[in-house]
Amino acid sequence: KGRDHAGVFVPPPLIYVVPILAAAMLHSRRPWQILEGHALALTLGGFFATAIGVAIGLASVYGFQKASTTILPAGRPTTVIVQRGPYRFTRNPMYLAMAFAYIGLSLLLNNLWAVVLLPLVLAVIDRAVIRREERYLAAKFGQPYREYCARVRRWL
Repeated sequence: KGRDHAGVFVPPPLIYVVPILAAAMLHSRRPWQILEGHALALTLGGFFATAIGVAIGLASVYGFQKASTTILPAGRPTTVIVQRGPYRFTRNPMYLAMAFAYIGLSLLLNNLWAVVLLPLVLAVIDRAVIRREERYLAAKFGQPYREYCARVRRWL
């Protein structure tokens, strides 16, 4: 084998960005709004969801930096299991943060296309990224990682 990484070769943020860009293009050709005439509610909800995503994301990145391990699963080794900060509540706060930001942007754009694509985005993140990372971490860290998984949920 010889590789010390999760085998994730697509940067996970792209898995969120590409569909939201596709939804924006679709929306420009065939508008499909979440709500008509509720701009204030959509704007407030969008900013709130985005703010939650940014807060979780910053706390997650800070936890990885404090532990001196990589935030990039694509081809880089993980050196420690981070269990502090948001990692006490979810094993994947960075992906959760990106999902909140995606929802927030969808609301701000009033774009139902983006909302419809979100389950696909989450399925790809779960299958192509999270499952690979979990296999890698279980193989690398063994019982301590399995115990962490038993204590902390994958998403929420």
